[in-house]
Amino acid sequence: MAIMDRSLSKAGLFRMAYFIARGRVVAALFGLLLMLVASAARSDITIPLIYVVGSGNDVLDNYLLEQVRQVVGQEIPVMPVKESEATLNPDVPIVTIGPRAFTTALGRYPQSPILATLISQEYYRAMTSARSDKGSERTVSAVYYDVPLLNQALTGKAILPQARRIALLATPDSTHLYSELLSQLPKYNLEAQMFVVNSSSELIPTLVRALYYGDFVLAAQDPSIYNPSTIKHILLTAYRRNIMVIGPSQVYVKAGSLASSYAPYSAIAQTLVSALEQWFQEGFLPEPMYPTYFNVQINEQVGRSLNIPLPSEDSVKQQVTELLRKQAMSATKDAAADAANSGILP
Repeated sequence: MAIMDRSLSKAGLFRMAYFIARGRVVAALFGLLLMLVASAARSDITIPLIYVVGSGNDVLDNYLLEQVRQVVGQEIPVMPVKESEATLNPDVPIVTIGPRAFTTALGRYPQSPILATLISQEYYRAMTSARSDKGSERTVSAVYYDVPLLNQALTGKAILPQARRIALLATPDSTHLYSELLSQLPKYNLEAQMFVVNSSSELIPTLVRALYYGDFVLAAQDPSIYNPSTIKHILLTAYRRNIMVIGPSQVYVKAGSLASSYAPYSAIAQTLVSALEQWFQEGFLPEPMYPTYFNVQINEQVGRSLNIPLPSEDSVKQQVTELLRKQAMSATKDAAADAANSGILP
């Protein structure tokens, strides 16, 4: 609760959050405020039952569900949903694991609330925008499997404090992935430029132009640019010019990216449990969200090759968390002042 003004009442915080939510730039802060208030008043809420549509990988499914049980501290009745089941209790959410399970549940159980896990924001938005029941009151939400691009950008900044300019690669169909990030960066004394790759043959020439601009390259979850066929060429080209690549995920750090923030399964499970508790306590799911905390992984061998003095992973995580906290505190104070001036707060 350190980022909130302690003089505000809980009711005042909700009124302030409503005011903040009207602006898209700080809409995420609305969710943060609600989460912090809810965590302060957290009680032992029993999750009576959850339906699960699995990924098809039993090891993965069982591991995630075990993480959920550890967060709750007790056994949770879990009912795998079979294809033959035509109807389900509409008062019990379906937890889907992975993209295929989410797609299946959306089409097969039109009356059931759905809470998707282990999917990207991009996939969630694509599937929900294509829904035939968009006008219904059906509840659909998600816990994304990755972290916001802002976290990744600040990870690069924590490793290379003098960095100010970030190079971004995108195709004409993926430029939107960076839209929110571009509006966020100036608050952290950072700027970015997008370099559009129009065809596969233009990837490396476009990357070379990007390397002349950026202090580092920030990679999004964009398989049209970053995939097993391209990543080796991207990394070698960048490192020959002594430019580091951040992201797009923990897997790519093992492949040769310098570093990445990522959401561990324990964080996904914790956020999933919070969403389920909200459903059974209040009758609705929260807005789609990223996990509430993250870790950082650094490839030390790459750092040595680039002659970059590397802070510890915990130090980078703490720096990123502190930067986010300070900005959230500043935005909260500004919103509170605006709300008071508008007569929303007493």
